[in-house]
Amino acid sequence: MTPTTTTTTNTNTVFQKAPFRVLATLLLIEGVMIGQVLSRPAAAQTGAAKTGAAKTGAAQDCNKISDQVQRTACWLKKIKAGEKYLVGADLRGVKLNEVGGREAGLKYRNLQQADLRMAYLNGVNLTEANLTGADLSGADLTGANLLRADLAGAKLTKANLEGANLSGTKLTKANLEGANLNYSVLTKADLSGADLTKARMNEVDLTGANLTDAKLQQADLRGANLTKAKLAMVNLTGADLRGANLEWADIRYTRSADLTGVKTDKYTKGNFIVLFNNIK
Repeated sequence: MTPTTTTTTNTNTVFQKAPFRVLATLLLIEGVMIGQVLSRPAAAQTGAAKTGAAKTGAAQDCNKISDQVQRTACWLKKIKAGEKYLVGADLRGVKLNEVGGREAGLKYRNLQQADLRMAYLNGVNLTEANLTGADLSGADLTGANLLRADLAGAKLTKANLEGANLSGTKLTKANLEGANLNYSVLTKADLSGADLTKARMNEVDLTGANLTDAKLQQADLRGANLTKAKLAMVNLTGADLRGANLEWADIRYTRSADLTGVKTDKYTKGNFIVLFNNIK
């Protein structure tokens, strides 16, 4: 009888301890699961940070290439891949009108501080592109679409922008000295503080454009449409405005201009007479 009693007692002890072991196991599993859940956001953030760093590093790697041909090829590869971040890209003399097609072009791309000297961008779509501080000296932008693009502080000396769409474009303090803007559209564009010295602007549409404090010395504005344009404090010394339309334009404090043959409204004409005494 004694062995039987002993067996029963041991069995009862096992069953009494079993719930505690099961509970301990469940708590351990739960703790591991909670730890995994809590660690996921941090891991995700770390992964995102690494991805961002990789993109930045990749962008910087192109300009680290000493050979210009290989460096340009690196940037072109990124453009063809559809990358938006192209800050500081070296694209001197590149025929970008053949990269990705004109329609797809470079719209919405970030090309801040990019080197685009003598680049071929004729007919390229640059809608809302960020080109602040970019160097486009001597670039071919004929017929390009720069709708609402940001070219603040950009260098466009002797660039060819004939027939380009620059509606709503930001060109504050941009250097357009000697640029060709014939027949281009600059309606409501912001050209305040821009340098347009000796720029060719025949029949350009500057309706509602802001040219406050711009430099237009010796600029060719024959047949230009400056209706409702802001020309306050503009320097028009030696500018040719024959056949231009200045109806309802703001010309307060405008400096030195030969306005013979200029079309104006009565209000603007009155101001011109007071300022220059050389308009009929």
